[in-house]
This record gives sequence, C-alpha cells and structure tokens, in this order.
Amino acid sequence: MNQGLRAYIEHLERDMPSHILRVKKEISPEFEIPAILQQVESRKKQPVIIFEKVRNLNGSISKLPVVINLFGSRERLADAIGSTVERLPLDYIEKEKPVPPVVIDKSKAMVKGVIQKGDDVDLYELPIVTHHEMDLGPYFTSPSVWIKDPETGWVNCAIIRIYVAGPKSLVVNFNAARHTNYVFQKYKALKRNIPIIIMIGHHPAFYMGAQTKIFTDEPQIIGGIIGEPVELTPSETWGKDMLVPAQAEIVIEAEMSYEQVDIEAPFGEYTQYYGGQRLNPVTSVKAITRRKDAFYLDIMPGHADHLLLDAPMIEAYLYNRIRAVVPGVLGVHVPVSGTARLHAYIQIRKSNDGEPKTAIATALSSDYRIKHVVVVDDDVNIFDDEHVLWAIATRSQWDKDLVVIPGMMGTRLDPSGNDILTTKGGIDATKPVDPRGFAKRLCIPESVMSRIRLEDFLEPDVLKQF
Repeated sequence: MNQGLRAYIEHLERDMPSHILRVKKEISPEFEIPAILQQVESRKKQPVIIFEKVRNLNGSISKLPVVINLFGSRERLADAIGSTVERLPLDYIEKEKPVPPVVIDKSKAMVKGVIQKGDDVDLYELPIVTHHEMDLGPYFTSPSVWIKDPETGWVNCAIIRIYVAGPKSLVVNFNAARHTNYVFQKYKALKRNIPIIIMIGHHPAFYMGAQTKIFTDEPQIIGGIIGEPVELTPSETWGKDMLVPAQAEIVIEAEMSYEQVDIEAPFGEYTQYYGGQRLNPVTSVKAITRRKDAFYLDIMPGHADHLLLDAPMIEAYLYNRIRAVVPGVLGVHVPVSGTARLHAYIQIRKSNDGEPKTAIATALSSDYRIKHVVVVDDDVNIFDDEHVLWAIATRSQWDKDLVVIPGMMGTRLDPSGNDILTTKGGIDATKPVDPRGFAKRLCIPESVMSRIRLEDFLEPDVLKQF
C-alpha cells in the first residue's frame, strides 16, 4: 500500500517531533488558521500545524482536521524522499524515472471509506480555508488536479487553485502556459466537457512527483519518486476510464465545462500580491470520496508552504537543462526571497567565460516564471542570499556582465509585467577563468576550522543561544 499523509504525520510525531504542532481549540477556517500560521512563522518556525476542531462552511465542527504548512520546510521535503537539504534537487533527478501505476480493487482503496454522490454531495462539509482579506472566498489550495489527454491518454497532475463557488460548484484557474491548459484546449476543440479528479492530501513525496516538469504521463513519475507503483482505483463517475489515487485523503470527481465561465479571484498568490480577477471554467462536482479518518490538507499561499513545494522540481528541471549546455553546473537554487519562482541562482565551475551567459539564457527560456538569474562560482553558497549578493557586489560589472531580454513570456501574477509579457535578465557574478590578477578571497586555514568547535569553548547554556 502506498504511504499516505497519515503515515508521514506519524513519522514526524515519532522521529521529528519538533516539526509538529497541534491546535485543539475550536477555530474558524476564515482567516483564523492563516493568522495562527503567520504568528508561528514570525517566530522563525515552520512546523506542520494540525487544527483538530475546525468549523466547516455549514458552521458545524468538521469531521476532518486541517493540516497546514506540510511543505513549509525544505528539511521535510528532503526527508520525504530520503535526501538532504543540499542534495534535494539532485536526488529528485535520480528518482524521476517512470514507474507504471497499478490498478487495485475499490475494496482496498482507503479513499473509498466514505462515498458521496448526487444529492449527498456537499463541499461545505469540508473545512475549506479563506486565507487573505481580499480573497473572493474559500479556496482549495492543495488540489492535485488530474486531467487526461484525450489523444495520448497521459494524465497531467497540476496543483492549481480552485474557488469553491457553492456546495457542488467550483471555478478552476490555470495559467495559459501550463500543461493543464494545453490539454483543456484539446477538449475545447472537441466541444467536450472535461472529467477531472481533484485530489486533496497525500504523502509529500507523492505531491513532489506530481510537480514534475516532464511532459509525460505523470502518475508514472510519481511512482518513481515514491519508489513504488502508484495505486489507482476506478472513479465513481467514470469507472476505469478515469482512475483516482487509491490512498489519497480526499478525491473530488468533477466535470469542467469547456465553454461556461464565471468570475474567479482576487486571490493572494505566491508573489505575495493579489492576482487579478478573471473568467475561468465552471466545474460541477459529481462525487466526493475520502478516507474515514481523512485529513483536509491546505497550503498557505504566498508563504513557505506554497513556495517550497515546487522549488526542488524547478531546480531539478533547470539543472538538467543547463547541464546539457554547461557541463560544469554544480547546483541550482530558486530562493524563497525571489518567491521560489522568479529568481534562480546557478553555481558553476566554468571552463570558459561564455558559460555564465549561456546558463542565464538557458534558465530564462526553460521556465516562464524565471525572471532574474545570477550565476556564481563554486566558492559561493547559492543557498545563502547574502553570499550571492556578495558575489554580485564584488564580481560583476554591469556594462559587460548584465543580460537584459525584453518581451519574453512570463507569469501574469508578476504585477510589474505586462500581462504575460515581461523583461528578463541575468548577472554573471563569476570570476574570470584566468584568476591571475583577480583578488584572492579571505579564508581561515582549513586545519583550524576543522578542529575548532563551539561546544569546546562555550558553556552549554550559552551554546543553546546559537
């Protein structure tokens, strides 16, 4: 059986107890849950928070606890796939190999513990969170939306926001540059409504696999990341024609209109600004299935929980693309300070002075969201903004090291852009290949650094402050 969200939470409580915080007092999903998370974050902490008594949209206590900030720690993402913080994107690449899923009987699928169809469907029974003051209303923020390509049969799994417009009605948002839109346009050309599966809650590694940047049958990549075939089971609405993840917490089966649209947004996004209001496809809910003891997973938009989930997959994809043209690339990091989407830091051991600009051009054209790229040498820590800024300050001259490319495709969520048009750029903050004549960086002898330990010089009560 595939490991699920409950198994991962049990692992954290057993092996990483400082990463779990439980709130037992009754709470509203409208702004109060986000307020608690923001206050915890202000103390520089990023635990998974479980709210045990949350009112649902009908005003009663939901049967489902709310889990938030599951993805808010890079350490937890690394732990989920058996990696380390530094090696996370590289180990992800090693695991990103197709493993075909298996189909199991409904009787063995935990997600079939509770089944609601027809008149029994009521989204308002769920503890759906409203996050920011100007949000249009309650939103699903953690759904992995599964949509099958009508030509290839491939399933695309994208995490996209969904406005809960009524007890059985949704409005789905997706960017014009995403694979979801590519498949949607095929159905639109056929004048056919689109069956979609909305999965809420699973093991973090499952979500990471679903964020692959490879255009393929994505459940196979999820299998590679989790290390075993994904277990699927027939849906209630379409049977074997549309399979659902068998060990998910919640699955919503819905039909998205190819022509009917409604107002969606404003909504607080990863840029930490509100996304503009637009018309998006209306979607009607056909069935809801869930575990008997299901958790409701929420992702906090614009915070680490939102920003970090996709970051290692973006880094892995960029690393592969850059390595094809610059073999000396050592690492790629998309920092939270740049919304983990708009900025990329690239570390290289260069063999010629043309490689940094080649890396910049490759990164900027590989992901529509990447807006600014900084290339640094192997002695600069790309996981530390201060180190990168130091390299910019001391190793770049912008009359020759700055790249500016206007009129590229970007994200419409960037308020400084012109819808999807944006100006992108990069900085070569590397030393010349020939280091002669370039200043030497300060250093303390390695023999001293390796033998000096703080615990040998500070009292234990003082050491706790560091």
